[in-house]
Amino acid sequence: MASSRPLVSTTSTSQATGASARNGVDGFAATLTTLRPASGHERAELIRDVIDAFRRLRNSIERFNRMLANGSGGGAAAAPVGASLQPLLAALSRHVDVTRFDRLRELKRAVRDARRLDKTRDALFSDAFSLDTEALRRTVAELERLDATFVGLGVEHVLEQHAHAMAARSRKSTDARPIGAVTVVAATLEREPAA
Repeated sequence: MASSRPLVSTTSTSQATGASARNGVDGFAATLTTLRPASGHERAELIRDVIDAFRRLRNSIERFNRMLANGSGGGAAAAPVGASLQPLLAALSRHVDVTRFDRLRELKRAVRDARRLDKTRDALFSDAFSLDTEALRRTVAELERLDATFVGLGVEHVLEQHAHAMAARSRKSTDARPIGAVTVVAATLEREPAA
């Protein structure tokens, strides 16, 4: 149960010499003290950066899943926010097996790395990990690299799908055009009177 009392350090009135201390409870002077060192601010920012990078990676994997699910005619269910990446990665692996994906080796490597980094989410609040600022920096960099990999692979796949669709439409119209042109030329030749 949280107390409604302010966090203060108390010293006796006789110990507070020359300082303009407020008089606190029972004649003791009350002074505010910092409860965490200045380096704690940097660590808190790094933990926030890890959480944000993990969220962005998760969103990229969800978008990738939806893209492949829409391409294969299936639907992709959204996993609860904050959940493990494992269900998303398993679904992504299933979708990749069904669809044609040109850079399969890179995607499988990215899925493997994401599975490994998913364990970071659970270890984030352990003392060994959260107190090591260098480990936090490395994790942020790796999560951002992996997020960029998934985004890049997804964008490349979409562009390739559009290029294949354009080429198919182009072939259809090119194949249909000569037949139509030959028919028009033949009809024109038949209508012209012989000289």
